[in-house]
Amino acid sequence: MRSRFSGSQRQANADSVQGELERALAVVLKQETAVVLAGRTDAGVHAIGQCAKFETEHTIPVERVPAALNSVLDRGVRVLCAREVDEEFHPRYSARSRVYRYTVYGGEQGNPLIGEIATHEREVLEVEAMREAARAFIGEHDFAAWESAGSPSKRGTVRRVERLEISERPELLGSPLLEFEIEADAFLYRMVRNIIGALLEVGRGRLTPDDMERLMSGRDRTKCPPPAPPQGLCLVRVNY
Repeated sequence: MRSRFSGSQRQANADSVQGELERALAVVLKQETAVVLAGRTDAGVHAIGQCAKFETEHTIPVERVPAALNSVLDRGVRVLCAREVDEEFHPRYSARSRVYRYTVYGGEQGNPLIGEIATHEREVLEVEAMREAARAFIGEHDFAAWESAGSPSKRGTVRRVERLEISERPELLGSPLLEFEIEADAFLYRMVRNIIGALLEVGRGRLTPDDMERLMSGRDRTKCPPPAPPQGLCLVRVNY
């Protein structure tokens, strides 16, 4: 998703990934076609593993759908594959888990080549302290402290995080990378960015690993650090 999109969900007065997919489908199928997405991403957030569903009686072979759509889609959106699914399949509610990756790059100066897909951090982060702090999020917890206001979800705030891994990667275009990868059954509104924002504060030495459990049990978003910027976040995979 390029930065010109205002998020993945259809919006009345702004470009979105869902809206762009529906525009392309109207061109290819010659009819208005609604798209359902597996997950919502905010402006500035990217996805390489988004899943979308549409229904049609058009006779286009399913194997031709990606090429047909990509020929008319904006360059910021690409369809990688297509397949037929049961009518009962739902991209969001059929999912067993989702995987997000947050990328941070270091160095004194910013890097314009990766600045839209990663967050710049000038300080040298304490990686082992962040790994220790990350353990507080594993398992089933009430994540109310990590949910931003404005959530449309009515499922409550208990979620199960399967893993939260922090990896140091080789340099990309001259910048060292740090990747946070988190998998959960579902996520609250801006939950990933809020968790990463707290872990970065641990890495900077402004919070301790023990503070994570204290903030979690407090269930008060206003007592927690601000969210990490959107640019570093990417929806990597939806598991079914």
